[in-house]
Amino acid sequence: MKLPLPSVRKLFREHFSGDSPIEVDPGQRAALIKKWRAKLEKIEGVRLTNHPADRDSRSPTWVRFTIPDPNASKTYYRSDELRLERSEQGELICAFGKFDREIVGVISDFDELESLVAEVLRRYIKRHAGEAKRAKVRTMKSKAIVARVKALAKEEQFDFATSMDTQKLRLFVKLSSQHMIEIHIPFTRFEKVLPQLQETIRTLRSLYEDGLRFKMIGFMQADWRTEWIRYEE
Repeated sequence: MKLPLPSVRKLFREHFSGDSPIEVDPGQRAALIKKWRAKLEKIEGVRLTNHPADRDSRSPTWVRFTIPDPNASKTYYRSDELRLERSEQGELICAFGKFDREIVGVISDFDELESLVAEVLRRYIKRHAGEAKRAKVRTMKSKAIVARVKALAKEEQFDFATSMDTQKLRLFVKLSSQHMIEIHIPFTRFEKVLPQLQETIRTLRSLYEDGLRFKMIGFMQADWRTEWIRYEE
């Protein structure tokens, strides 16, 4: 299940009432595992998974399954799995996560699992609809930036290239056959940054032509012996 933990915690509260816990007889382990797997297989959106350790009768996990995102990669990780387990009180529970991040719901009826799966799938659909809308906005902004840079490139006479991710457009401006500058333009600051672009590129190219070389590094990349001169002193 590919949802953030706070969302999973809320879903468990909403879908597992715990009003009439299902009692689990450990002596019926093999039969119950077969029965539960058959029930889960009938729920649209569920994918059953296995783990070798679960063959041990002492394992608290009896059945594992995931709720894959139909529009995402088919790859899943153990951290995506939900588990049907027998609690220390002998009750059937659904568990997600491990250790201090584990989320548990006491199952009263298998219909609760079916309802949970349906809601998770609905959230996947909603999330992808939002992502598609944001992607469209990013593409529009990217085209506007590229159009602006293209006009600047013709005016200032430089070659450039671009790439983008979900947060920003990366602009590469050629300074010479050996060097280029990389400018990150966040989509959230698109309107503010765009008017400053010409002056920024012009200034950086001028400094380069005057022999000045520059790069931006993280603060922690500086030598630990560096002595900083404070402007107040």
